[in-house]
Amino acid sequence: MKTKDVNNAIENWLGGHADRSAQQWLTNEMKKDAALAREVTLRRKTDEILSGRDVIDLRNKLAVIEMRRRNAGTVRKTVIKTTRYAAAVALVAILSAAVYLTVRPAATPEGLYSEYYSRYESPGAVRSVVSSDNTLMENAIASYTAREYEKAIVYLEQVINNGQDDMESVFMNGMANMEVKNYPAASGSFTRVIEHNDNLYLEDASWYLGLCYMMTDNKDKAVKQFRSIASSKSRYSRQAARLVRRLN
Repeated sequence: MKTKDVNNAIENWLGGHADRSAQQWLTNEMKKDAALAREVTLRRKTDEILSGRDVIDLRNKLAVIEMRRRNAGTVRKTVIKTTRYAAAVALVAILSAAVYLTVRPAATPEGLYSEYYSRYESPGAVRSVVSSDNTLMENAIASYTAREYEKAIVYLEQVINNGQDDMESVFMNGMANMEVKNYPAASGSFTRVIEHNDNLYLEDASWYLGLCYMMTDNKDKAVKQFRSIASSKSRYSRQAARLVRRLN
C-alpha cells in the first residue's frame, strides 16, 4: 500500500472512521511491521496529548470567561448596590429634611432673640468696683459689669438727668434696660443715640433697636430696621440679613 494510503488508514483508524476491513488490515500490518506499530502508537499518544492540551486550553478559556462573567456580575451588583444605597441615602435625607421642616417650630421672637442677642461689653469695664469716690458714670459701668443692671440704670438715669450730652450714658442705659427686658425703655435710648447721629454707638444702637422692635411685636419695624442694617457696611449686616429672611 502506498505511504499516502497507509497514512490515511492510520488517521481513519485513530479517528474512529475506519471500517471493519480497514481496521483488520491495519492491525495485521502492525503485527508484521514493528516500525508501523511504533508509528501508530506514537500518533495515538500524540493525539492523546494534544487532546489533553485542548481540554486544558478549553478549561482555561472557560475559566477566564466565567471569571469575567462573575466580575462583570460583581461590578454590576456593586453598581446596583451603590446606586440603591445612594438612592436610599438621598431618600432618607429628603424625608429627614421634610420631617425637620414639618416638625421644626416656627421661629419666635424669643427664639430669635436668644440666638442673635449678645451682651454688650462696655469699653469701660475695667471700672468694675462701685465706690463713693467714683463718678456716677464709673459706678454705672461698674454695676453693669457686675451684672447689677437695676443699679446701673439708677446711676445712668442720674447721669442723663444731670443734662450731660453724653451718648455713652444713653446707650448704656439702653443696654441695661435690655438686660432687664424693658424693651420700650431700651428702644427710647437707642433711638436717641441714632438721632444724635454723631457718636461711636450708632452701629450698635441700630442693631439693638431692631432686636427691641422684634421683642415688642413690631415686626414690620424690625424687618425695616434689619434691612437697613443689611444693606449697610455695618458689622451686623450679615446677621441682619439672616433675621430679615427668618422674620418674613
